[in-house]
Parts: sequence; C-alpha cells; structure tokens
Amino acid sequence: MIVTLKNIKRIGELRFDIPDPGVWVLTGLNGSGKTSLFASIYRIHAQHAFQKFYKTSPLEHRLDSYETTEIEYEINKEVVKYHYGGQRWRATPRRNAKLFDQSPYPSIEYIEASSDRIEPFPYEIQPRRLRQAPAPLKSFLEYVLGDGKWGGLQYVNTQRGVSSDAYLIPYKVSGRNYYFSEKSFSLGELCVLKLAKKICAVEERSLLLIDEVEMALHPQAQVRLLQKITEIATEKNLTVLFSTHSATLIKNTSRKSLIHLKSGGNGVVSVINGAFPAQVLGDVAFDDELAADFVFYVEDKQAKLLAEQMFGMYMAHCHPDASYRPLYKVAPVGGFVQVLEMLNNSSSIFPNHVKRHALLDADVKTESLVEAQRQNNQTLLTLFNNSAGKMTYLPCTPEQGLIELFEVHATASVDVQNKINGMFPGHAINIRSLTTAADYLQLTKANLRDRAKDRLKNIVTKVSGVTGIDEIHVKRTMYNEYCKHKYSGNKIDDLRRLLGPIFNAR
Repeated sequence: MIVTLKNIKRIGELRFDIPDPGVWVLTGLNGSGKTSLFASIYRIHAQHAFQKFYKTSPLEHRLDSYETTEIEYEINKEVVKYHYGGQRWRATPRRNAKLFDQSPYPSIEYIEASSDRIEPFPYEIQPRRLRQAPAPLKSFLEYVLGDGKWGGLQYVNTQRGVSSDAYLIPYKVSGRNYYFSEKSFSLGELCVLKLAKKICAVEERSLLLIDEVEMALHPQAQVRLLQKITEIATEKNLTVLFSTHSATLIKNTSRKSLIHLKSGGNGVVSVINGAFPAQVLGDVAFDDELAADFVFYVEDKQAKLLAEQMFGMYMAHCHPDASYRPLYKVAPVGGFVQVLEMLNNSSSIFPNHVKRHALLDADVKTESLVEAQRQNNQTLLTLFNNSAGKMTYLPCTPEQGLIELFEVHATASVDVQNKINGMFPGHAINIRSLTTAADYLQLTKANLRDRAKDRLKNIVTKVSGVTGIDEIHVKRTMYNEYCKHKYSGNKIDDLRRLLGPIFNAR
C-alpha cells in the first residue's frame, strides 16, 4: 500500500510505501511530514482524519489552505485521490471511494502523546464498581515504567460514555482504602497507559501509528517501551510506525527498522529505509549525540591511511549519495593481538547500533595465523575464532603493497609508471629514479616488512622535500593511487565483495 502526499503544508511531495509487519521507527526534522503522513494513513480507517489533522479556516481561503493538496492512495494497484473542495475532501475517481475497503488491516489506531485524563465522580468509586485492570495491561505498565505499583491497577467505568474507564491505584492508610486517580499520574505514565490500552486490545494484523508517545519518558523507560511494543507486535503480527525524535530510541533501533524522512530543497521529502543511525542523529539530534555507524580497528597509522582510501573509493561507487553514507572511524590499536582483544572487549563502550570490525594486515593471515596453527597456539587460535565474522584482512600489508606497486607494477607497465609520476600535479616525480637510487637499494633488511618500511620512508621523505607537501598527505595520496590500481574498472567488484558484507550488515 502506497500513500503519496502532494502540496501539503511545506511538503511538495512525499511518497511512502507502508512497510511489512514489524516495528518501524520513523524520524526526521520537524516539518519533514511525519504527522501529515500519519494523518493520511489514519484516514484509511477513519473518515474524520482529514478534518481533525488538516484543519482549515472556512472564512479565509488563503489561510491554512489545502486548495492544491492531493492525497493519493494505491491499494492492490488501484488508485484513489483526495482533494479539498472548500467544504469537504472529495475522492477521485468517485468509483474508487470504497477502495479503503481493500485495506489489509482490520483496524488502524492512532496514538499520540496526550495529557487528557478521565476523572471519576466520587460516588462512582465504590468497591462493587471497581474492576481489576487486565493482566497484560498491568504487565505492560510495570515493565515499561519499572514500578510495581501498577500491579494493583484498577478501573471504574464512569457515566461519561464509551471508553470512559477511569484508572485508579489503591493504597491504604491506617487500614482505610484510598486511591490515586489519573490526576496523580505523570504525563509519561498517562501516555504509556493510553498506549498500553490500545496495543493490548488491538486486533491481530492491525496497523498502529504511535506519535512521539515516548517524549515524557526517561531514556531507560523509552528503551523498555520499544522492547515491549516489539514483543506484542511480534505476537499479534502488527505493523507499528513509531514516530520519534529520541536519540535514545534511534540508537537502540536496528538499522533495518529505521525510516528517515529527509526534506529536500525542492520540497520533496525522501524516504530513507534502513538509514544509518549516526546519519539520522546528525540530522535530528544535538552535537553530543553524534557517533559513528562503524568503528574499525587496525594495527597502525599505515593501515588507517590505506583503509580510509579503500572506504572512500567504496563509498563513491556504492553510496553515491554523499549525504547518506555511513559514518565510520578508523582506530589504530597496535599489533594484531591487541586489535583482536580490543574488538572482543569493547562492546560496552559503544551503543548497540555502532558496529565494530577489525581490519588486519595481510601478513597476519599468511604468517601469524599459519604459525599459530603450526604451533597449535590455543590462545591465539581462540582469539581468532572469537573474532570470526568481525574480522577482515586488508589486501596487503600496507608498506609492502606500496613498494610492490612502485618496484614491480611501475616497472612492468609504462601506464602505471606514468600514473604514479603524476600523483602530484605540478611536480616532477620519477618513481623509477627513486627506486633505483643507491641509498634506496642499500635498504636491504631481511624481514620484508621492515625492508618495505625503510624504503617507503625513503621515498616519502624525498617526495615531501621536492613537493613541499607534508608526509601524511604524501602517504595518503600514495595509498589512494594504490587503491586506484587495485580496484579501478571492473576490479571495483573485488572491493564490493570485501567491504559490502561489512557495511551492509544490519
């Protein structure tokens, strides 16, 4: 089922495909269309929804006007559109006015934060009229609000019409019965009570629209509220759209369940499914809520430089929308043992939405792991096993990868040599001269990685001296050229296969 809003308030267009059953957390800046969207969805089962949420001013057509507004519904590939005709909303074509009868939901409930209270008259509070609240309702309140007082919740049906149950919590003083009425409940307690009543009583397979009900709850209660809603939604096969600005809820929601409404400059609101939490927080939260979606542990600064260039190339090809790329941090830790220990012991440092991954130098796989297996080193083997699924190997040992590019590939290909020489436009760099210089060739340590470190340092120092560019930027440029050589053209699929499973994990 698809709902499309056009020319309503500040929204030029918002096209929303109602998702499958489950709990979906909907977020976005104020004015991005969350409440308008909820009102349009609610209209499927509530004829008064437009009148309630799209209030007009009949005496002045230029004030709060909906003359150009269009709400379109697509159900089972049939379409009906609603326009405001000055007095009421009209369906086009009229023959599709009953299209809502094909809705897959037996009911749609709209639940919003409200301080409305129901107070019983004194004469109504009589022992014979009091009833115990349903057990699921009490359980919901006890779990979310973390307070056992809700285990004694009672209600009385007042004389104020349908759905006029007034809730009370009994207590005793000197053997006499007294009651706390809804007047004594906080806003958060009232919001959770109203939500609990709806969700505990709703039919299976229904749709619930929950609009910022968590706003009066402290963070721990917000998390428990989301957990309880998810539990009931699973039991009843409900579809729940939960609108929120809460950084706590965003950080505790699985990425696959995040839906972000992002307003464009042209009034078109993009619907981002599976949004990255850190990107969402950067849009809706304060600076102190900013984090990363991924933290990568590497061995040293060389690995960090290489990894960042690989990520940059991957994002450019696989996440072309720069405003919706995942945020990541790369942290050099030390040797591979320290990297894996940090990987396995840092879960308490980060919120659940931050994924942690280790990127190890290639020689760990070809040398360290092989040696651990040969010696049957159970400590190291256990460390590797515990890191399975959270560990990936870089395509090379960084310094060795660059030296191989300079010494082997540049020698074998004039094209590669010319690209390397052109890394620093405006400066005459001849990589062949650098790798055949006498002082360079004298760097001959037996250990290949140590030799590569010495030789790379020699080249970087000379290039920095000629160009006046700092050594970090020189290395960054060289690793960028390495990635171009390794992954350009059809070889970009190799990079996708390496990094895709990491960045697409949910």
